[in-house]
Amino acid sequence: MKIRLSCVALGALLALPAMAKEGDTFRPFVSYTRYYDSNLYRLAQSEEALVPQLSDQYGVLSAGLDVDWQPGRQRVIASASKNLVRFSRYSNLDYDGSDYQLNWNWRLGNHWSGQVGATESVTQSSLSDQLGLPVNNTVTRENRFANAEWQFHPRWNVGVGAAAAASTNSTAGLAPADYEDTSVSATLGYTTRKGSNLRGQLRQVDGEYPNRPVTYIDRLYTQTEYNLLGDWNLTGKLTVRSKIGYTQRENDTQSQRDFSGVTGRVSADYFPTGKTMLTWALYREIGNSDDLNASYQLNTGTSLGAAWLLTSKVKLRANGSFVNLSFGGETGLVIPGLVQRDEDTLSGSLSLSYAPVRMATIDVGLQGGRRDSNIPVNDYTFHSVFVSVRADF
Repeated sequence: MKIRLSCVALGALLALPAMAKEGDTFRPFVSYTRYYDSNLYRLAQSEEALVPQLSDQYGVLSAGLDVDWQPGRQRVIASASKNLVRFSRYSNLDYDGSDYQLNWNWRLGNHWSGQVGATESVTQSSLSDQLGLPVNNTVTRENRFANAEWQFHPRWNVGVGAAAAASTNSTAGLAPADYEDTSVSATLGYTTRKGSNLRGQLRQVDGEYPNRPVTYIDRLYTQTEYNLLGDWNLTGKLTVRSKIGYTQRENDTQSQRDFSGVTGRVSADYFPTGKTMLTWALYREIGNSDDLNASYQLNTGTSLGAAWLLTSKVKLRANGSFVNLSFGGETGLVIPGLVQRDEDTLSGSLSLSYAPVRMATIDVGLQGGRRDSNIPVNDYTFHSVFVSVRADF
């Protein structure tokens, strides 16, 4: 009998206070955020007539709790939250979301360690590709994982891991975008004298789009990755993480839908002073496609973020990103006028956070962005502003 992950996570969270000792972290919270969005459905200028009004306001009421519990050498990190999203004009889009996470960082003796965990989230699917259609679709994403590492030498270790993930849409029209996958991995790692970590990884993923028409498109795929992972503490102020590898993705029938190429991600955190931080990332990653005319999408982009602690109570944040989404995997069918999407998205945000007292935080900010696509109806521009209040108990 299947046990819902939300019940497992919530049950574990509710059980923790009875076992809590001095120094444990158990923090309930509640927050409310109000948004104004100038182009809610992310419509192109030529498509604006599809809806009576482009803009809308909506509120997000959230409540939950965070736990960081450390019994002995073990550590349990967990969270549970519910989110009520309500729109002023397009009330047909109202929905209730949730987010549950449970992660046990375990250690056995001096040589064995690992993680066991699970997550589940319910969010609304992106409105950017619905062309103004009044479809309120929620996506449930589930993930379960476990891994173990054996440090057989002061500088060398080996590890194995396994995971299972699923994404399910609530409406029948978007069910063909559902997917499930399982993965296994093996790693060999080395720790340098300065504390940096290098690891070679072999990973295999077996995936399926269970609700896609068999006669039209591949439903099964196998993905093999050969990765080199690294974590470097270059200075006391700079940390770099990387994952560089070669990915092969093969489908069950149509070889023209396969993919092979270099993939990876490099990110860095830099602390020029005790009150400022810069983050940067560069990536080229393959992901599952939510477009029925493609079996995968290749995401290539970069992001830059900055945070500045103006005073002990005021923090300024800025973020910017650029990503190219290239949808791939030829269908083998010739449909006049139908092309695979290739689009660039540019976005940015600026926010100011104020903590008048230890338990309360007030945030105000603005966001904006645009998308340029080879399919003109997928173009859009938008801007939004928000005000948020959060209390931690």
